[in-house]
Amino acid sequence: MPSSHTTSIRTCYKFPSNLIRSCYPRSFNPSRFTHGCIVTVCLALSLLVLLVIIIAPIVHTTPKARKASTNLPTPENFLQDNGTKWQIEYVGDIKFTGPMGKEGLGGDKCRSSSLAGRDIWNCGDMQCDSDATICGFDMGPAFYGTRHVSVIDTSAYSVISDYAFALPWPGDPKPVSPQTIYGMDTSNVVPINETTGIAYVWEITRGASDGSHVNQGAGVVAVTLGPTKPIAQRVGPLLTGPQSIQLGLLAILNAGGYIYNYNQQGPFGNILVGRVKADEAAFDATEYEYLVFHSDSTTDPEWIAGIPAAKDADSYGMRTSETTGRFTCTQYGSVTWSEYFSKYMLMCNLYLNFTFFYLADNPWGPWTGGFKLLSDSGWLGYGVDAHPQWSPRGKENELYFSQGPNGPLNMFKVTFHY
Repeated sequence: MPSSHTTSIRTCYKFPSNLIRSCYPRSFNPSRFTHGCIVTVCLALSLLVLLVIIIAPIVHTTPKARKASTNLPTPENFLQDNGTKWQIEYVGDIKFTGPMGKEGLGGDKCRSSSLAGRDIWNCGDMQCDSDATICGFDMGPAFYGTRHVSVIDTSAYSVISDYAFALPWPGDPKPVSPQTIYGMDTSNVVPINETTGIAYVWEITRGASDGSHVNQGAGVVAVTLGPTKPIAQRVGPLLTGPQSIQLGLLAILNAGGYIYNYNQQGPFGNILVGRVKADEAAFDATEYEYLVFHSDSTTDPEWIAGIPAAKDADSYGMRTSETTGRFTCTQYGSVTWSEYFSKYMLMCNLYLNFTFFYLADNPWGPWTGGFKLLSDSGWLGYGVDAHPQWSPRGKENELYFSQGPNGPLNMFKVTFHY
């Protein structure tokens, strides 16, 4: 009499055996051995598929283990390590391809981003050879990158306005004399899904002969990839009016399911940070919240709903370990994840002077003190931007960054040996 275990095996074998036999062509009559081999192979393949279905999602959703953080000395000792534990190399100036490259295209700042496998550069106040009559002028054009960190593709057009990026929405307030045109100061781009990213703008009207401008407010654009350039599109009115703080003009970052936007307003060295879910919520002003500045760095983070008014900027901001809790910088920058330090890195400039970086475990800080990079070096510090996507695999201790202003944009590489 067969055991219950044997009966179970026969039962498990019988169903797939009959199912597979029903799929044979009528002319095919395999031997019992051949039929058994076919059933065994099919059962093995079915088990393999089942394992893939069960295990793959677990592997995919398991967070990548972070390596131990690379620790730095104090900012003062870090500066003394220049040339031994770290060094900076001037790589050269950023080059532009095509006719405008030959005409000396340049500007104040350029930021790099990645979307759907393409590198995007969006820049500020661009013209050829510092002369708007050569190839025109645009406050915020955008281009595609190339395989080289210092080369930007501008071969498709010969007039810079053809690369205009963030355009006004049809319902925006129109320029009022003496203002004649719009201007858009623009953040970098971060993805919110596989095909679309977002960027923030601060819209002004400008063009008056006296150089004045009128603030209009903060907006957000959806970014997609066009055939010759990135495309930015407003999908509705500005998020705010002119009385609000700006959004993301220092930098924006996608981390932990949120879009973080960083901006410098309020007292000297104050950097505000706001956040919103990294999806369609970014287009809704009511979904934003901002970090309150606390004098005590050990206080738990406090987020307040809503986009603050500019007059209230003093009450918001991130902390550093510096004496005042503020940052020693006043002009643009970038925020990225550093694989080498296993921390978030914020880079910024003291206007036309020092270039600093700060490190933190969280996108909102608290941040370390400022580590000086280009100090007393003769390089003008403005619009610094880090480009970690060009760090070779296995050489995450090498970081490219660029800065302006007013003409050629200088590219550097800093290498750490801690």
